[in-house]
Amino acid sequence: MPTPTKPSQLSYIAQYCYSFEKMINKNILFIITVLLLSCQDKQQQLNLTQGLHISDVTIITTEDGNYDTYIGHLVVEKGKIIYVDKQKPSINGTFKEINGTGKFLIPGLIDSHTHITEVQGMLSHHREKYPELAEAFNEQMPRSYLYHGFTTLINLGGISEKQILFFNNQPLKPDLYHTGRSGASVANGYPMNFAPEQYRFEGAPNFVYIESEAKNIPSKFNPSDHTPKAVVKRIKKSQAIAVKSYYESGFRGMPKLPVPTKDMMNDLLNESHENGLLLTVHGNSLEAHSFLAEVGVDVIAHGLWNWEKYKDVPQDSLPEEIKSVLDLHIQKQIGYTPTLTVIAGEEALADSEFLKNPQLKKIVPQQLLEWYGTEEGQWFANDLFADYTSEEVFKIYGNIQAHAMLALKYLSDNEGLILFGTDTPSAPTYGNQPGHNGYWELKLMKEAGVPLPKILSSATINNARAFHLDSIGSLAIGKKANMILMTKNPLKEIEAYNSIEKVVVNGDVVEREELSVQ
Repeated sequence: MPTPTKPSQLSYIAQYCYSFEKMINKNILFIITVLLLSCQDKQQQLNLTQGLHISDVTIITTEDGNYDTYIGHLVVEKGKIIYVDKQKPSINGTFKEINGTGKFLIPGLIDSHTHITEVQGMLSHHREKYPELAEAFNEQMPRSYLYHGFTTLINLGGISEKQILFFNNQPLKPDLYHTGRSGASVANGYPMNFAPEQYRFEGAPNFVYIESEAKNIPSKFNPSDHTPKAVVKRIKKSQAIAVKSYYESGFRGMPKLPVPTKDMMNDLLNESHENGLLLTVHGNSLEAHSFLAEVGVDVIAHGLWNWEKYKDVPQDSLPEEIKSVLDLHIQKQIGYTPTLTVIAGEEALADSEFLKNPQLKKIVPQQLLEWYGTEEGQWFANDLFADYTSEEVFKIYGNIQAHAMLALKYLSDNEGLILFGTDTPSAPTYGNQPGHNGYWELKLMKEAGVPLPKILSSATINNARAFHLDSIGSLAIGKKANMILMTKNPLKEIEAYNSIEKVVVNGDVVEREELSVQ
């Protein structure tokens, strides 16, 4: 038998074991702490050569529409975000530091419906007569978008390589994406109908052949070159990110225009997807939205404001047929671009105070502003409203806008997919000025009842995802450093979008006032 252990020995052994265990635990804790600190230091040690550190700023970003804001730090290196977190990183090297205390940082805004090829309020003969006005506008225009925080534009219409090159050669500019040399309109349909017949087809090389117009298409155009497949292939080759098509049977006294068939639109949709593109389609009427929702296109480039047979219903009443069409949008998660400033920008022509807005002086060259006030500059207003008083114009357009807002609120309340876009300019109106029109659109969305978080998402992450622009739309590691630093919180007040202090474009910091008309 083993010798029994004495009580004193037991006490000694117990004390020894306890002391040993305590020492081991301390050592383990020490080792774990050292390892954690080591890993932490390694993770946060940033060596920069062309860097930017925005410190102690309220970071507002989302990947799914839910915002969890916090005060933190964001670091950029060579135009890309490499760090974003609550904890302050350790930084070495060459970098600029911005103290963001009390300020708010959001991703750069995306306007998914612009036409940078136009000079607001001018037709081609005006541009030829006043080349200095057109030149001043075109040089300021990219800066005007940046002035209001728009760091990305999508040109949803025809654009030439020369126009793209001119824009991209400007020293300060948003990122530009486009839909090719022309949209995929049906032959002689909208918007081809605006061009003189002798230039119409050359100006729209991506028109789609339609049998009903066969007699009106010049014989030199081979139908096989204008099938949906051939058209989408050309658009893809032009480095476009989407295909733009149209469903417009006419407005303002136009003769009935040809529109695409369901088979044609389905072919355009399928060919777009086969080529890695999305299909966005012009349409603003009940007829158009019904057709496009049934097909299930990716994006409808306008809101539903032309209620046709329901145009005279009360402004607070949503007819069941309209509701059913919107429900289909929601069910299929079709991108819905309200473009409320299309209506507001035309109505502005009847407002004698519009051109006196001091904000316009920040983004429109002074000589062009003065020209708008001349009889010649009022040509479009005279064309539209010669037979109407201002009060009649406001009543007509107010009714249309009320219907547009009601449709938008229904979509917003029921989780529709809202995409921010302005259609700047929607017509040859001086009422749709670059950048300023975007801020106006944001305010109109708020007036319609869209919550502020949804408005911000519509102009950032929603647009980025819908148009497959994975490098932008949120503040995350690896994404392009397109950002806005503002003094107010856009989740709390819509006026925040006019409290911009700095705009960061591809990592370069620009003071807002440097972007205004000099």
